[in-house]
Amino acid sequence: MIGEIFNAKDYNLKLKATIQQTGKTGFNADAIEQLKIDENKAIVLAPDIEDKHVLYMAVVEADACDHAFAVRKSGMYYYISTKQLYDHMELEYTKKTIIFDLVRCDKYDDVIGGECYKMIARFKTRTSDNNEE
Repeated sequence: MIGEIFNAKDYNLKLKATIQQTGKTGFNADAIEQLKIDENKAIVLAPDIEDKHVLYMAVVEADACDHAFAVRKSGMYYYISTKQLYDHMELEYTKKTIIFDLVRCDKYDDVIGGECYKMIARFKTRTSDNNEE
């Protein structure tokens, strides 16, 4: 018996978030569209207790959660102000480009209060030509 045909568009998205040198976390176009990120939303973040390079996130309504990071917009760019958080976590975002690959993780939806995404960090050394990605 054959199952439902896979839609390549469902598996061709590259959901990413990048820590800028300013400490802000910006989202790429695929993440903005798929997660429906806009100025009426906020982002809930939680650490993975076993891996310091993994966070969990959920996009929620801005007025529904008082402990979430407010989504801000600059041009076509959406971001959250996370400098103090990353300073507290001792992430070297000024020396390295830190890119989070976002992967759906529905087992924590109830815990985080929305559709949960695992944020898996990748690190690249910054160069003068690679100030932001």
